[in-house]
Amino acid sequence: MKSWRIIVLIILLVSIAGCAINNRTFGTRNIAFDDGQKLIAQGQFESGLARLEQARREEPENRDIQTVVLRLREEVTGKLLFEAENLRFSGQLDRATEAFQRVLSLFPFNERAKEGLESIALDRQHIAKVDTAKELLRNGETSKAETLVRAVLQENPQQSHARQLISEINLNLSRPEVTHLALESAFKKTVTMEFKDTDLKSVFELMSRTAGINFVFDKDIRQDTKISIFVRSNTIEDILKLILTTNQLAYKVLNNNSLLLYPNTPAKQKDYQELVVRSFQIAHTDVKQMVAMVRGIVKAKDIYVNEQLNLFIMRDTLEAIRLTERLISLNDYAEPEVMLEVTILDVTRTNTFLLGPNFPQSVQFNWATAATPTPAAALISNFGFEGLKSFGMATSQAKIDFLQNFSAGDILANPRIRVNNKEKAKIHVGTKEPFFTANVQPGVAGGVVTSTPTFIDLGVKLDVEPRIGLNDDVTLKVTLEVSSLLGTIANAQGATAPRVGTRNAETLLTLKDGETQVIAGLLDNRERKAAKGLAGLINIPGLDRLTSNQDIERTKNEVILLITPRIVRNIPRPTNLESEYHFGTASEAGKLPVTIERTAAKSLSVAPAGSGRGVAAAIQDAFSPPAEGQEPPPNPFASVAASASGVPSLTLQSPTNVGLGKEFSVSVRLVGAKATVNSDLVLSYEASALEALDGGDKSGTRTIKLGKDQASGLAAQLRFKVIAANPGTTEINIQNVNAEDMENGQAVEVTPPPPVSVNIK
Repeated sequence: MKSWRIIVLIILLVSIAGCAINNRTFGTRNIAFDDGQKLIAQGQFESGLARLEQARREEPENRDIQTVVLRLREEVTGKLLFEAENLRFSGQLDRATEAFQRVLSLFPFNERAKEGLESIALDRQHIAKVDTAKELLRNGETSKAETLVRAVLQENPQQSHARQLISEINLNLSRPEVTHLALESAFKKTVTMEFKDTDLKSVFELMSRTAGINFVFDKDIRQDTKISIFVRSNTIEDILKLILTTNQLAYKVLNNNSLLLYPNTPAKQKDYQELVVRSFQIAHTDVKQMVAMVRGIVKAKDIYVNEQLNLFIMRDTLEAIRLTERLISLNDYAEPEVMLEVTILDVTRTNTFLLGPNFPQSVQFNWATAATPTPAAALISNFGFEGLKSFGMATSQAKIDFLQNFSAGDILANPRIRVNNKEKAKIHVGTKEPFFTANVQPGVAGGVVTSTPTFIDLGVKLDVEPRIGLNDDVTLKVTLEVSSLLGTIANAQGATAPRVGTRNAETLLTLKDGETQVIAGLLDNRERKAAKGLAGLINIPGLDRLTSNQDIERTKNEVILLITPRIVRNIPRPTNLESEYHFGTASEAGKLPVTIERTAAKSLSVAPAGSGRGVAAAIQDAFSPPAEGQEPPPNPFASVAASASGVPSLTLQSPTNVGLGKEFSVSVRLVGAKATVNSDLVLSYEASALEALDGGDKSGTRTIKLGKDQASGLAAQLRFKVIAANPGTTEINIQNVNAEDMENGQAVEVTPPPPVSVNIK
């Protein structure tokens, strides 16, 4: 009895030791390691990484701990950098700075975090320059504002505030042929010109005396050329351009009141036309494709391509350079990208039955006597079955099988793959099986046989080719193949080849961003039956199951595919101003059209031939002032300056794209107002899509007070959170703007901003 207790105790000790070894082999009992993983899963990255580092120090030889710690460090870094970059792209620079600094506090030598902080500093500089450019534009200094904005776009072509402001400038600006055209105000004077068959020299002489502009003629200009022009109430600048265009002439600015006139011919343009050299850095598009577009549309004079730096250098007129800038800004976008979340489930069920008696299949008779008995004969003799020996029955034994095997295998793969637009993503979940091909080298005694392995892919293969649309829909071309090895086939020479069973599905479907599609029904059900028993009895109904051995095998396999596209980046839809704008002429790309103000009907006074009205009379009529009580028409070249009347305005800024459940900031600013002006306004938003985070009510409106003596000052900032259930578009606008000058108590007119749209993704 005591011996049995000792045996049981030994078995228990061996089991406990085996469990300990198994635990040491497949895991770890380090408490710091377990705590670190739990903290990281809860989002406490700093504490979790500290505990993991403690576990590494405690067990420096444990490879499992070392591997997991390195992997979790990379995952934490990726999550924090992704969040920081999203904050930066949404315009939340303060929070983005804190996020990047958090990464550096954990990983002081992370280069992406350092580059992120440098990019934020550059973004702040760009925003400050754009704000300065807006002030310049309100004060009528359009050319300075444009120069400042273009400098920002050269450093960052995708700067949203600068792109919006340059569109506004291009809408209101009539650009002269050269940037330094700064003639005196007399050049803008509104006049009436009526000349018939008058010498070109006399017309320009008259314009020179009246406007104080010096004209220098090229030696090839025929000054005795006769011209006729009848225009009332238009600026000298418009009339000058009209005369030059109709007589194939061009001008070059020498100083603030001097122009050089020359024939508009290719030879003279080479001598007088000013050219600009500009290098264009292409960020995303192939530089060869971009150069081909510029050469085909702009007809650039000289272009040098540097494929190594992906840039090209262009030499042409300033107008052609400006046109090329706009073309590049509309075409140099990053390729759209989509994140494909794929779930592949391969379900396999196998059920095997082996039931029934297994009788001997033959009877053997042996008439000869052997000198040495066989093992079977000795066995029969030892057990006393001499009767069976004399009868000659075989030594096979009868047995009964009652075996059932059930196996279940589930292969779950959940890959996430990021792919560019119109590129193919490939996913393979399975094995590569080798198959050998025998090669016999002739000419060698006996022949030399070499084997060459060939690998084929077995399992689940998925090919997806996305096409991203501007409406945030994704068209997917999906090809799914499920293959398995059924066996091998051998030929007469002994070479073998695999026999592979396949199931294929190919489809083309269109999904919305974040929509999930299920592809199922790829079934493979197999059943194999085999029965063996005594001849004759196996065919008798009722006795077949009792006298036969049955081998049944049932196999079921199904593949289920779930695919969800999530758009990471898409091409922004261009506005009408960006997609269609003035090009110029076929010979001069980028040149502004020559226009004159509309002339009233019957306002022309053409003297009949022989009336005696000569140049003197024409001079008298040319600069006659407008009738009493009649104001001259506005100067189109001074439209920007006239619009800058000093009226204060409000600006409303918000990120264009915000994700579901994300937070963002909206800023309201009072610009151009006196120090004594206070303004009250109502900011409205959709309460079903957005939630204000200032602790107030959820009515969808907020009252804001702006002014230097107000608590918020001249600018206010509100935090919102997206609470919409589905992607869409919402608007934020300003209503009921009231302003008052506290010095004299008078109401002040304030220009409200347009509503801003927020795309919820």
